[in-house]
Amino acid sequence: MDRREQIAALVREEMAGHPVEAADAEAGHPLVLSPYGAEEVIGALDALLSTRVTMGERVRAFEGEWARYCGVGHGVMVNSGSSAVLLMLAAMVELGRLQPGDEVLCPAVTWSTSLFPIAQCGLVPVMVDVDPRTLCISPESARAARGPRTRAVLAVHLLGQPADMAAFDDLLVLEDACGAHGAMYQGRRVGSVGVAGSFSFFFSHHISTIEGGMIVTDDPALADTLRSLRAHGWVRERADRAEWVARCPEVDARFLFVSSGYNLRPTEIAGAFGLVQAKRLPAWLARRRANHAAWCAEVSSLVQVFPEAADTQHAGFAFPMITHGDRASLMAALEEAGIETRPISGSNLVRQPAFERVVGARAPVPLPTADRVHTHGLFVGNHHAFGPVHGERLRSTIERWSRA
Repeated sequence: MDRREQIAALVREEMAGHPVEAADAEAGHPLVLSPYGAEEVIGALDALLSTRVTMGERVRAFEGEWARYCGVGHGVMVNSGSSAVLLMLAAMVELGRLQPGDEVLCPAVTWSTSLFPIAQCGLVPVMVDVDPRTLCISPESARAARGPRTRAVLAVHLLGQPADMAAFDDLLVLEDACGAHGAMYQGRRVGSVGVAGSFSFFFSHHISTIEGGMIVTDDPALADTLRSLRAHGWVRERADRAEWVARCPEVDARFLFVSSGYNLRPTEIAGAFGLVQAKRLPAWLARRRANHAAWCAEVSSLVQVFPEAADTQHAGFAFPMITHGDRASLMAALEEAGIETRPISGSNLVRQPAFERVVGARAPVPLPTADRVHTHGLFVGNHHAFGPVHGERLRSTIERWSRA
């Protein structure tokens, strides 16, 4: 056995039981359980031992793997899901498909870094309500909010439920699928329906690269623009690099910059994690979907739940509920039972103090469902290591609270 095999054997011994595949419901219901195991650590060590740890072949391999899974031609990995949303919007402006001052429809219930990048790219966020059946963007509210400069929609697939994208066929559709890995909309993976889709591989998501994100697209020009924007604006990773080099003979091709840019690159360690985690996703996703369906049935008489919408497949990122009573007391009861809780994303972002600092952002229509989410919404964790017993514990805890 050579030294690397010895190291791998030690890692497998040390990481026995990871990732957690089956959790005891009596031990609690956390938001996150250990999401990786020995193979991810061995992949990361291989990257470290190679001394080639900045973005390289492992990242490219994971980009290809994720693009194929989503059914598109290109994947561009970045350092977070938030960066993925920012880069996706910045690329639209860089390519001239959106102009500064154009309006982008955004659901009021989403994560903060779905909203902020719209304004950061010189665009105007127009906040609209969410559908009370899905908690995704409401087509009716969006229709009422549209104006002469409305050009795009950020379709957020909230907590794993695909948004209704058919309602926005005349707009530029950008998908925020950061919490919807593997979800399906009308027979297609989310991320592949719009012009581009963003994903997060944060520690608590379906699969993890610790931190990390990805944009997927079928558009080669967009993919090249994303590659430039990701890394300083240079030409290095572009498919049309040779054309740019020939066009600019007076500039050293090693440091040739062809667009504005950021530094949002991932590492080879993240790429190594992703290659292993991607293989785990199908089985994990199936368990999350089963949990979501079973738990909806368990607690639907006690709280409002959000079953899978027609012609979609829910990814079961977390399990959202809206209580008919006092949210604070329900959250306290759940926490006391070892069931961790959180508000539903940023709840109504229009009611967050940061909203006043988002340049140009406006909310021109009523937001009754978002307001209901803000005051009465919560979620508990869903995880591939959970099962029916976790749903039964959830129901019994809510039942005791409702009788108190």
